[in-house]
Amino acid sequence: MTATAAEIVTRYRSANREPETSYATVRDYCESVDHLPQITGLDGDLKNVQRPWAVKALLRSVPPPARLLEIGGGEPIVSGFLNELGYDVTLIDPYDGFGNGPTEYEIYAEAFPNVKIVRGYLEPQMQAFAPGSFNAIFSVSVLEHLPLEAATGVFRAIREFLAPGGASIHCFDFVLQGIAEEYDLTSARHLLAQQAQLQNHPGETGFDELLDRLKTDVETFFLSPQGHHHWRGGLPYEKFPFRKVVSLQSIAFRPRR
Repeated sequence: MTATAAEIVTRYRSANREPETSYATVRDYCESVDHLPQITGLDGDLKNVQRPWAVKALLRSVPPPARLLEIGGGEPIVSGFLNELGYDVTLIDPYDGFGNGPTEYEIYAEAFPNVKIVRGYLEPQMQAFAPGSFNAIFSVSVLEHLPLEAATGVFRAIREFLAPGGASIHCFDFVLQGIAEEYDLTSARHLLAQQAQLQNHPGETGFDELLDRLKTDVETFFLSPQGHHHWRGGLPYEKFPFRKVVSLQSIAFRPRR
């Protein structure tokens, strides 16, 4: 039997509220299949472990009825579920098809009437939001698609629109081995450095130690062959060979003062 919203909130809000950098694990995925089947898929894609992780991280960091902003959520699967759990949720996405992203703004706005959907890019000093508007700002498999300069701008906006004590919560794909692994290493270091800067701890990411652990951890959740087949779309395998891809996860808090 599927748990009620109140049961889900109770299960996860009791966990410790701590900043962390981590990676997705099979244990966490299996726990999500058992307790969050509404948003946990079975097709081997990374989002099957990323979406429920984001929900758990938000519940233990900023329990409802906190004000949340999802960056680049596309179809409001996570935002809609969080709204059902009692959160006040806003989603910002350009819906312009960039990077094979979604364009179905009108469809999603009608299907998720309780999620406030803003069409655009998250930028500093934008008029759509007031400073300190949100108790948490989060993303699921979004930041790794941004050029480094654009990602820096997004984090400037996060610092502007995140309330004191608020949480910045993100999970993103990371190519551990294969095509684009060198770029992803640079990108991951940059994103985690931005998170560390948010909470006034520049340079303290713990990323190298994390990499050492996930490379040998039998519990590391990797993108499956089925998920890879879906990712490559219509490209020949020779142009898009298999890669070892994991999900990196980061929680940071804006200082209260």
